[in-house]
Amino acid sequence: MSLKDHALIVSLSVGKPQMTKTDGKATDAAERATNAHNAGIYRKDLYPKHLTQPIKAVETSARYYIERTTYAWGRGEYLLPSARFMDFAEQIEKFKLQFDQSVTAFLQNWVNVLDQARAQQGDLFDELDYPDVSSLRERFKFELAYKPVPDYGDFRVDLQEEELSILREQVEHQTKSAMEDLLRTPLERLREVVGKLNDVCNKEDRVTINARTGAPEVKAPIFRDSVVDNIKHEIDLLTDFAKVMPSDIQQLTSDVAYSLPDADTLRSSDGVRKDVADNTSALLSKIDSMLEI
Repeated sequence: MSLKDHALIVSLSVGKPQMTKTDGKATDAAERATNAHNAGIYRKDLYPKHLTQPIKAVETSARYYIERTTYAWGRGEYLLPSARFMDFAEQIEKFKLQFDQSVTAFLQNWVNVLDQARAQQGDLFDELDYPDVSSLRERFKFELAYKPVPDYGDFRVDLQEEELSILREQVEHQTKSAMEDLLRTPLERLREVVGKLNDVCNKEDRVTINARTGAPEVKAPIFRDSVVDNIKHEIDLLTDFAKVMPSDIQQLTSDVAYSLPDADTLRSSDGVRKDVADNTSALLSKIDSMLEI
């Protein structure tokens, strides 16, 4: 099965107005005070960070979601399974709405923004550093681009056969490298989450003191649902790419899923934890072998 039939490439672009600025006066003052010469520059924050934090938080959450829901493809580009497109697009629209709302709140608070910037910067404040608020909104952008996975065998360009041959060779090399990374990334991500489950299942029981009676009590290791949920997340993503994954990765996905009981069972059963510890150790060895570690 061709990858282009089962995935698409996505990339997020977030634009913001200039957030910092080099201050020549502050740089000169710092160098005079320290007897330094061309040792560095002073950059001041134009806006108090707590006022821009809600905008940056949306961007951080959106990028985290994209990284969790896809596999890296190129610089700033990610490979999204076609089966996830509708859910993905819906979630991105929610992030865009949150971003726009945060920007609106920031701009509606503009007088206070300048007052707090002036208080924070003291003598470094210069109102000329700031654009007119009426033009500021257009500098904030939250855009997601979609494009198909290239068909590297289809060259519709006017080149001589020798030139086409060179181009094909270069593109084949790039494609091979991208595919090798694609096959390695899910294994590395799966190894990380399976390793965390293995670590927890290998921990000894905890001895705590009962606050009421003062008597010692033996309790199971702390086990959070996220340890299991993160593995399920990676399995689901691999399953959506199953038609383009080699059979050994498909089999590994099944083996991991089969070895995964629910979190409550792991919390309550010492025997199950020991079995899972053994199973996940074997799985980690298998993943290491596939990664040639």
